[in-house]
Amino acid sequence: MKKIAHLGYLLSVLVLAGCAHPITITPNLSTIDRKDVTPIEKNAGYFISQSDREKKVVTPGGGGDKVEYMPYRDIEAALQKVLSNLFVRVYKVPSPGDTKFIADNDISFIFVPKVETRSSSTGVMTWMATDFTLVLDCKAIDRNGAVVWEQSITGNGHAEFNEMMETGDYQLSSRRASEAVFL
Repeated sequence: MKKIAHLGYLLSVLVLAGCAHPITITPNLSTIDRKDVTPIEKNAGYFISQSDREKKVVTPGGGGDKVEYMPYRDIEAALQKVLSNLFVRVYKVPSPGDTKFIADNDISFIFVPKVETRSSSTGVMTWMATDFTLVLDCKAIDRNGAVVWEQSITGNGHAEFNEMMETGDYQLSSRRASEAVFL
């Protein structure tokens, strides 16, 4: 009887502790299109530090579980695509202080993103996040390091459990949030 009680206690601890399920927050890149944008006749760059690129974030999912993702790595392709829609050429800049790289590639602006995320779920029995928020604070600096532009954009994404199950896209809310930011 004691063994059954211990097993029940262990099982309840494991259930309550939850776990982190890996997802991506990358938007559907095919929706981020140039359309009617006339590119600015300048080259641009973007900078994401290696530590940000490797940063893992864990936020709440449903049922006591969590979701984990790498926000900077996941949004990099979308950032690059948006900038490519706006500028003639776009470069991944090794450092905003790398004046030789910036001069050699005639880069006029360097975009530096800062990402914050939140997630939650209305589901009690499932791990997926039904609601996701992505906040992108981005600034552009010129060749001298002076801030010439700043913008904060918030994207919210929601997906019902049934919708995620039907599509098989368990990160649908996060994709919608990031797509809202980059559109």
